[in-house]
Amino acid sequence: MKTIQIVHNPTAGDGSHDKEELIKIVEDSGYKADYISTNYVFWKKHFKPQDAAAILLAGGDGTVRKLAKNLIAIKDLPKPLPIHLIPLGTANNISKVLRVPQNKEQHKINLERKFTTFSYGKIKSTGKKDFFLESFGFGIFPKLIAEMKKLETPDNPKEELQKTLEVLLEIVKGYKAKNAKIKTGGITIKGSFLLVELMNIKLIGPNFKLAPAAHPGDDHFELVLIPEEKRKALEVYLSKLITNQATDEDLNKLVTVLPVQKVKMKWSGSQAHVDDVLISNFFGKKFKIKLAADHLQFFTDIPEDSSEEKE
Repeated sequence: MKTIQIVHNPTAGDGSHDKEELIKIVEDSGYKADYISTNYVFWKKHFKPQDAAAILLAGGDGTVRKLAKNLIAIKDLPKPLPIHLIPLGTANNISKVLRVPQNKEQHKINLERKFTTFSYGKIKSTGKKDFFLESFGFGIFPKLIAEMKKLETPDNPKEELQKTLEVLLEIVKGYKAKNAKIKTGGITIKGSFLLVELMNIKLIGPNFKLAPAAHPGDDHFELVLIPEEKRKALEVYLSKLITNQATDEDLNKLVTVLPVQKVKMKWSGSQAHVDDVLISNFFGKKFKIKLAADHLQFFTDIPEDSSEEKE
C-alpha cells in the first residue's frame, strides 16, 4: 500500500480541522497515512518524505512555503513529489490559482490526477539566498504586511481579507513612491514606483489579482510595475476590488507587465517582501533574481494553456 505523507498546520485559518479528518481522507482514498504537524517543534528534522508516493499538505500559503523550503533542501528525492493541497489559510492564493476545492470535504487523494509543475524564484542579495513561490517585490505590499502586523484582524477569513484590502487602499493614498532601477533582458528601467513585483502566480496578498496572465508552470515570471503617475487609477481599482466590481481591463490601465527570467533590481526604500514575509531595513541593497532550474509539483485543475486560466 502506497504511503501519503501528511503535513498539517493545525492553527491555519480558523482552526476548524484536525489530524483525524486528514488521516481519514487518505485512508478512505485507499492509502496509508504518515502524519506530521508543523506545530511540532522538530517537524523539519523528522520530515523524511523519500518513501512517500505524494504529500497531502493541509494549511495556508505560509505552510506551502514552509514545505517548499524543506523539499528544495532535500537532495536525494529522485523526482518532485506531487502535492495535494487542502487550503486551510486566510487568503489561500496558491490553492486558488491551482483551482483546487476550497472545502476540505470535497478532497480525495488520486495519484492519477493531473498535476502541474510549479516553478520558484531564487533570490540573492549581499551573500544571502532566499526563494519565492508567489511573489517578491517592493512598495505598497511590504508596507501592507508591516501595517497588518500592527492591527487586530477579524477572526473570520472573509472579513480579514476585506479589511486587508481597505488598509491597502489607505496605504496607496499616502504612500511616497520610491525610485527603482531594474535590469532585465538587456534593458534598464528607471523610475519612481508605488509597486515593483515579480509575480509567479496571478494573486498577491488579499486575493489581489495583480498579474492575470501569470502561471506557475510556465518558464518566466511577470514583472509588474505601477509608477507614481498611476496612483489615482490604482485607488479606483482597489475601490472596485473592495466592492467586487474590478475587471482585468481596469487593471491593465494601471500596470506595466514584462515576462522575465532573470532580473537585477535596486530599490531606494527600506522594505521588501518574499511571499508573505517582510524584509525590513535593507536600505538600498541590490537583488538578483532568477527562475530556478528545478520545480515543485501540485495536483491541479488549471488548464494546460495558461491563457485559459483567466477568469
